[in-house]
Amino acid sequence: MTPSRFSESGLDHVLSVLADRYEIDASGRITRVRNDGTPPRFVLGRAAEGCVWRFGARVDADLVRAAARLAAREPGRPAARPDAQAPPPPERLVMIERVFGRDGAQPTAQREGLLVDGVEIAELWTIA
Repeated sequence: MTPSRFSESGLDHVLSVLADRYEIDASGRITRVRNDGTPPRFVLGRAAEGCVWRFGARVDADLVRAAARLAAREPGRPAARPDAQAPPPPERLVMIERVFGRDGAQPTAQREGLLVDGVEIAELWTIA
């Protein structure tokens, strides 16, 4: 059994999960999925302390600039709700999906709650 990771912040946990799942190059781009699969085009991690995002290595620089401008304005994840429902989605998520839909695709971000000791402390939003 692993010790509790509550000593790390939610944002630290997001970065840890990203490093465990993906190989990330010096420019912060996802180059490979560690356990096989296709790297996502975009991942947004949210925690109470703020947000972090990564792009797939093959994403065009124009898309990176447009989506990064939106992601940079995204506030951190709201505090946990007493009714145990997930917090609302990121404020700019629909606009980020539109950026990735410029090529005619209709991307939909998938949400994953990140748990520590059974408590959701952060989340990942992924666009394949």
